[in-house]
Amino acid sequence: MTTSQPDSSTAQAKKPLCVDLDDTLVATDTTVEGILDLLTAAPWKLFSLIAALLSGRPALKRYIAHHVSVDAAALPYRDRVLGEMRQARADGRPVLLVTASDQSIADSVGAYVDLIDEAVGTHSEVNLKGSQKAEYLVSRFGAEGFQYLGDSPADLPVWEAAGEALMVVPSASTRRRAEQSVSKTTVLVERPSKLRAAVKELRPHQWAKNILLFVPLYFAHQYDDLELVFTAVMAFFSFSFAASSIYVLNDLVDLRADRLHRTKRNRPLAAGTLSIADGIGLSVTALAVSLALAIAFVNPTFVWVVLGYVALTTAYSFYLKQQMIIDVLTLASLFTYRVMAGGVAVGVPLSEWLLAFSIFFFTSLAFVKRYSELIQTKAVGGASLKGRNYVPADMPVIISAGPAAGFLAVLVFALYINTPAIIATYPQQQILWGICLVLVYWIMRIWFLAARNQMHDDPVLFAVKDKTSLVAGMIVVVLLLAARHG
Repeated sequence: MTTSQPDSSTAQAKKPLCVDLDDTLVATDTTVEGILDLLTAAPWKLFSLIAALLSGRPALKRYIAHHVSVDAAALPYRDRVLGEMRQARADGRPVLLVTASDQSIADSVGAYVDLIDEAVGTHSEVNLKGSQKAEYLVSRFGAEGFQYLGDSPADLPVWEAAGEALMVVPSASTRRRAEQSVSKTTVLVERPSKLRAAVKELRPHQWAKNILLFVPLYFAHQYDDLELVFTAVMAFFSFSFAASSIYVLNDLVDLRADRLHRTKRNRPLAAGTLSIADGIGLSVTALAVSLALAIAFVNPTFVWVVLGYVALTTAYSFYLKQQMIIDVLTLASLFTYRVMAGGVAVGVPLSEWLLAFSIFFFTSLAFVKRYSELIQTKAVGGASLKGRNYVPADMPVIISAGPAAGFLAVLVFALYINTPAIIATYPQQQILWGICLVLVYWIMRIWFLAARNQMHDDPVLFAVKDKTSLVAGMIVVVLLLAARHG
């Protein structure tokens, strides 16, 4: 096997460079992405998709192309492949995009990427893939009269016709078969680690939010019951895997918007490190693990709580997040839901004061999230928040409602301090007033940072990583312990 970069000094350097689109030039499959976009916007069109598929793959691709517009500028292009195309043009070689995707998609990409001389895609009854693609290229350039950049086993006949294989992210089996079929193979882009990408996509750092499940156990002062602690821990992991399942689903729905975001575009699905099929499989697996943990180690009621959370977050992903104000209230409710879930897991009844505090507190943080996103959108000259029903003109309203919700949470806590339950549980209950000061400081600081465009993470995730927030949290814990045992 020979593994080297194409040498422009050789005779073959004058051969046209033919480049595949899906998973080669771009780190995604445009047909699968089109199906996802179509079903996300109109799930009832599933039957029309099936009917189109029964008429053949070209008919399916034509149906998708007619109903879904491809934004060529938003596709995740591979820099290494673009570099190879740029070098070919510099060497005076023509560059062709030859893809099994519909001709309209090929034309769209060809018009956007100025390195492409000609774009050829699937049309009429011909699915330009595998042996049909090989026959087409041989008919135009002759056997071994071209170079071809591809990625999958379907490209083996094309590589054989070209006499060499230029490969992008090939699987181990594809690479091995190519080495057996042709004398020269070149891997331009190695296949990334799917395991590492899957772990990143599950976003375990976001599991910190689920610490809220331990809140009922703490305020019930039963944290010395090891059996309940174990149940709470299992509930934590069950809820975390359920949340991860929805994170993946949300990323699938938000692919286009994420690719336009300065940080979200690096997520595995948006960047193409994981395929759409990988994402669907990962989401289903995470949910299965979640339910298995809930059934085996928690209780039947908690299973229904997890399913309720999945239903609410799915509704948020597909619809509620696009509804102004409702999206913020839903986010706040999801945080409060975690507290309720913790109570169900360990069988502890929840105080109405705790639920009221949670609703107001997390409504404030949800507004922080939207405010920060709007500031970033305004900074780049955006007219609206992608995938959300907010515009920069909404910022004055948000800056009024957000801090107010936070201060209402502090007010609820202040009123709670003087209730009979607190007086009976905390002998030094007056110490708890110090927590009010800490909360006012922390809420104001969060909003100041958001206004300065320094809040680039989800506020809860920010708090977990922010040293000042961690110190504030430690002070709150110390004050709680001092009020109870001082």
